[in-house]
Amino acid sequence: MKRFFILLIFTFSTTFVFGQKEKTPCPDSLKIVYLNQIYLNGNKITQNKIIYRELAFKVGDTLCLKEFISNLKKSKENLQNTSLFNYVEVRDVQVASEGKIYANVHIDLDERWYIWPMPIFELAERNPNAWWESNDLSKINYGLFFTWENFRGRREALKIIAQGGYDEKLGFYYDIPFINISQTLGLILNAGLTRNHEVTYQTINNKPVRYRTEKYARYQYYASITLNIRKNIYTSHSFRLGYYDHKYNDTIFQKNPNFDPNQANKFNYFSLSYTFRNDHRDNKNYALNGYFLQAVLEKQGLGISSNSNVDVLSLTSSVRKFWNLGNQWYLAGGFTGRIASTGRNPYFLNTGLGYHQEFVRGYEHYVIDGENFALFKTDLKYALFQDQISNFLLLPNKFSKVHWSVYLSFFIDAAYSTTELPQLTNTLQNTTLFGYGAGINIVTYYDMNFRFEYSFNKMGERGLFVSFISAL
Repeated sequence: MKRFFILLIFTFSTTFVFGQKEKTPCPDSLKIVYLNQIYLNGNKITQNKIIYRELAFKVGDTLCLKEFISNLKKSKENLQNTSLFNYVEVRDVQVASEGKIYANVHIDLDERWYIWPMPIFELAERNPNAWWESNDLSKINYGLFFTWENFRGRREALKIIAQGGYDEKLGFYYDIPFINISQTLGLILNAGLTRNHEVTYQTINNKPVRYRTEKYARYQYYASITLNIRKNIYTSHSFRLGYYDHKYNDTIFQKNPNFDPNQANKFNYFSLSYTFRNDHRDNKNYALNGYFLQAVLEKQGLGISSNSNVDVLSLTSSVRKFWNLGNQWYLAGGFTGRIASTGRNPYFLNTGLGYHQEFVRGYEHYVIDGENFALFKTDLKYALFQDQISNFLLLPNKFSKVHWSVYLSFFIDAAYSTTELPQLTNTLQNTTLFGYGAGINIVTYYDMNFRFEYSFNKMGERGLFVSFISAL
């Protein structure tokens, strides 16, 4: 319990430090701006109220000139971070009258393409590098993925997936960001089924070991409902209630008796989580300035389902800071830590490092199981090409104008993962990890980025790694 309090205090003390702002009076009354009107242009689908919700000002505001200019920049970043627009321009027209400055703000928007009925063809692995190492062509997912972003012009997201191949999925997802008039409450509904012919049942030599059968190795049903509270632009609170039903092939327990201490091949349990988020990044897809804070408190297994063998309480904290050093140089640093209750829980809930963004670069081929971990990442970047625009006239209008940037990156990562049940062959548990290297990052429209990195780890291994998500 002491470790929970330490991480909790760290998270919210950091929130307090980063969140402090001093509002100073205008040094010169002649530099006060009176906001007269806001004009929107280009939002053919997006409703006006969705745009106004992301602005750092409103009609009738009286602001210092310096604050007004800063709020113009923040509003542009906020609108870009909605992922609704390819391009956003925020400009003002100022008129001086009777010793006062009156301003009209013009916002020009280029909406994205929102409806994507797309075929699925993707790699069924933790990352492209793990798939390349296995070189298993059966680990391919295919099917149909339908998503309707900005549904009804209200920033809602409707997603339906019907997928076959390595992982068979049927799922539904509906994100309603605003369910009340004041636009402070949102709701997410999610449900689906997953079936697998192959499943990971153990970690040996720091790598996942899988069992494959012509029958299904695992069935998983899931459903969840999330309530989001967002009273201002940058801070949000989320409460999520989920239900999960897993059933595994009996052979898995013969191969790994420790897969579940109760030797039950069926798990059904509820989970309840609370997420706090404070996001001041200039670009959520590839941040160069600002900061991001998040804390997730989750209880898996509430003791109200019939076959629940799950009882895990965890706290995960993430802090990231981004600096613009000038002359096209940028610095980023991040910490992610997790503390979880110990005990003999099912294997599939004991994941630590090596999944999602929680990995040390240079260790992409490995997983490090553990209840607790601390992960530090640093990035020093130089902009080789920044905010470039290329026009491809043969493409449809929504895709013909492409913005792109290329960054040279130098990085050092370190981590430590602990478990009370270490395995002799998993030598990366309960030890310090570090990796370093350099790479090229390519960032472009529709929130796409590509990382090509050459990394080294403490075991003397090196290699070229590819990723499609931001490292921080």
